[in-house]
Amino acid sequence: MFTQASVHSFDMLGHVHVSAEVRQQESGDEPSTVVLHVNSTVEGTGETDPREWLRDALVALLEEL
Repeated sequence: MFTQASVHSFDMLGHVHVSAEVRQQESGDEPSTVVLHVNSTVEGTGETDPREWLRDALVALLEEL
């Protein structure tokens, strides 16, 4: 089995949106399927440090799990 996660986040109009999708593939011959999709949108804080911005986005996503 192959499992893959993709995380996307963007900051727009004072809000930070973060989304994660987990796909699984049983074998190399079959297409992968989405087994989990999670979204979160939180108010932005004006963070300019990239590491802190990412941490805040990931924490928001974690709180949805």
